[in-house]
Amino acid sequence: MYPTDPKVSKVLEAIDTGYLQEDRGEARQYIGASMAGTDCVAQLALSLRGFPDVSIDPQLQRIFFAGHKIEDWVVYDLRKRADLRVWEKDDMTGRQHRREWLNGHVVCNADGIVDFEDGTGQAILEVKSMNDNNFGNFKRNGVKSSHRKYYRQMTMMMAMFGIEQAFFIAYNKNNSEYHAQLVAFDQEEWDEMYVKIQAALDGQAGRIASVPNDWRCKSCFKRESCWSQEANLTPACHFCRHSFANQNGGWTCKLTNKEVVDPCDKYEQFQPEPKV
Repeated sequence: MYPTDPKVSKVLEAIDTGYLQEDRGEARQYIGASMAGTDCVAQLALSLRGFPDVSIDPQLQRIFFAGHKIEDWVVYDLRKRADLRVWEKDDMTGRQHRREWLNGHVVCNADGIVDFEDGTGQAILEVKSMNDNNFGNFKRNGVKSSHRKYYRQMTMMMAMFGIEQAFFIAYNKNNSEYHAQLVAFDQEEWDEMYVKIQAALDGQAGRIASVPNDWRCKSCFKRESCWSQEANLTPACHFCRHSFANQNGGWTCKLTNKEVVDPCDKYEQFQPEPKV
């Protein structure tokens, strides 16, 4: 490697330090569409309860940031160059299109809504950027086969928005090529997803793996919360194994069958269940 000037090294280190400092926010406390495609109920349950994520590497944070910028670029091309009607924000709220169940326990946000103006109705817009290998896989096999997680993400959004189709467009980060697919709502897929989501809401949390170094766990942001027995968390009802999510957006105690806000002397930290 060509030697780097110490002054330059300090600049690069400062950038990475800044990313790490920005990554100290609280974890989301809901099941979102982007993770609903997982086969691991434990991941859904830990997200629902707001257990901490692992610290995200600065390089990965920059990849996410670049993805958001590319998303804006793609929407601009769809609107200005393809002359599609694209609504990135909800006219009622002025914010990203959003749907919630159980007063916020289950949430999905859409990149936008597309209207093709040809009588086929509206479609959920989902934009993804990919490297050349993943992009080629998508072109050859379609999104259900190439990226099942994205397919399930769109399935959940279609179910929650009540829209029967999604417009999936991918951007190749290697050569700026576009490829897109119109995806129809898949009831069978949604039924399978719903069972896992409901299990997490009911307080279940079966792990998909039997050991923490399983390949499926390595990319999971909840892996430390899932496998660590000594998470230093301030006791809260949503962290307690005796609670489950209720329809009011809060938590109900299994021991008293009453909605709770503050932990009691029966508090026990929630732990995922071993793989059966």
